[in-house]
Amino acid sequence: MRRPAQPAKLRLVDEDVPELPAVLDGISCWTGEDLDNLRRAVRAGGVDAAQVELERRLCRTIDILGARSQRAQETHAVLTSVSRLRESASHRLYLLTENHRGVGILKMGVKKLFLTHPATRALVEVDPLCVLDFYVDESCQRQGYGRELYAHMLAAEHVSRPEVLAIDRPSSKLMGFMKRHYGLTAQAPQVNNFVVFHRFFDHTTVSERGLLLRAPSPTGAGADAVLSSGGAKK
Repeated sequence: MRRPAQPAKLRLVDEDVPELPAVLDGISCWTGEDLDNLRRAVRAGGVDAAQVELERRLCRTIDILGARSQRAQETHAVLTSVSRLRESASHRLYLLTENHRGVGILKMGVKKLFLTHPATRALVEVDPLCVLDFYVDESCQRQGYGRELYAHMLAAEHVSRPEVLAIDRPSSKLMGFMKRHYGLTAQAPQVNNFVVFHRFFDHTTVSERGLLLRAPSPTGAGADAVLSSGGAKK
């Protein structure tokens, strides 16, 4: 007798985002270390059922939204997942929740890049803060969530000038977002997958070693402060 057909396994990208009752609506920030701490606490025992569920549901939320971001941006690989966050200790994931469900993600991190300077056409070395993934669920777009998430990130990262960020493989939607909300349109063409705007190079000089040096920001510290010869923020 022929066995009944088994139901097809639901793809991660098509799964429903689980409810996160322990996470307040709004924006929270998570790192690989945060997720590791949650996992260790659960494995060690002694935590209540709510903590166990938080770890499971939070990780599933991140993986689902990362998979949806990949589909929306048509990238070859998933840019955001729990495993990738754990591999990159310095990356930060801003998670936007509404009605206790994740609806958006914004991943940030510092990358060493070699960029073509628009004035000299020479390659310069710089370690800018980068937008590594940005996604708002299709059901929540055009409702102000993206701007809320991006503005929160800028404040949390102490970035007073959005043009000092580099963006990894931005979609046409993201480029439209940057134009609409921040007036950024003119790009400085690069040989890698990152996009920087012409204004990224405002108030910069190039050292003899080919390092991009940024003048101090009037507002003080942050991602748009001075870059030292080693590329680190001062």
